[in-house]
Amino acid sequence: MAPNDFKPRYERDGYYFPLTAFGADQATEYGRRVQEIANSNHACRLGNRGQINQLHVLCPFVNEIIRSPAILDAVESVLGPNLLVWGTSVFLKPPHSSGFVSWHQDLTYWGLNNEQEMSAWVAFGSVNQENGCMHFLPGSHNLGQKPHRDVVDASNILTRGQHAEVDVDESQTIPVELEPGQVSLHHGHLLHRSGPNNTDHHRVGMVINYISTSVYQSVADLDFAMLVRGVDEYHHFEELPVPKAEFDEDGFAMHDRMMAAHNNVLYDGARNMDSAAPVSRK
Repeated sequence: MAPNDFKPRYERDGYYFPLTAFGADQATEYGRRVQEIANSNHACRLGNRGQINQLHVLCPFVNEIIRSPAILDAVESVLGPNLLVWGTSVFLKPPHSSGFVSWHQDLTYWGLNNEQEMSAWVAFGSVNQENGCMHFLPGSHNLGQKPHRDVVDASNILTRGQHAEVDVDESQTIPVELEPGQVSLHHGHLLHRSGPNNTDHHRVGMVINYISTSVYQSVADLDFAMLVRGVDEYHHFEELPVPKAEFDEDGFAMHDRMMAAHNNVLYDGARNMDSAAPVSRK
């Protein structure tokens, strides 16, 4: 069951945290396995700039994470019983790294036709202001879609360096500090950012992008999603299969197709596609 106060707080503020989805030991184990992947030969094929993308297509243990009953119950309370996962990204901020995320709204470049989506950010270790947690601007999801500009900055780990053209009063923002196994959930129009990791330890987390089955892709002809609860009565997306084994060839073939399709969406209208980095979200 979702917390009793989840839906009213989420609708008022545009976010909710903390929601406990996993025990601390289980979350830490998930983080350990993700770090192993980041240090493996697979990493360069799965993303860059501190991100590993779409592991739910390749790893059964990540498929377990996206189907957490605690997370799905909360998402269902807002989006309804039929849910897809549109994408996942693991975020790794190494010790004393300069990577940051500028103020932005997730839905800016996703190409989705409506706001029936929710992002869940899962902490695999402690997340705080010192190691680069997110900051939310409460209620900013009610502002609607704001203009963004692409800013070239090697330290900005967003897909296009996108930056919302708004003045944010930092004194009004909320740091999203989490313990291992806790989750924050936020609306795609909520303004948010994150800072660098100034500590001696890695910051590891994963975002899961949930959408209602009624959502469709408005920018590209082809897109992919995975059914995680209920039924898909619309079939707007090519359905992703549940991975049978870790990093098998069938999984990589599907992963490559999905990444290509998502890159076409996220870089639509970008000035220099040749230099575009692989798809990333947070």
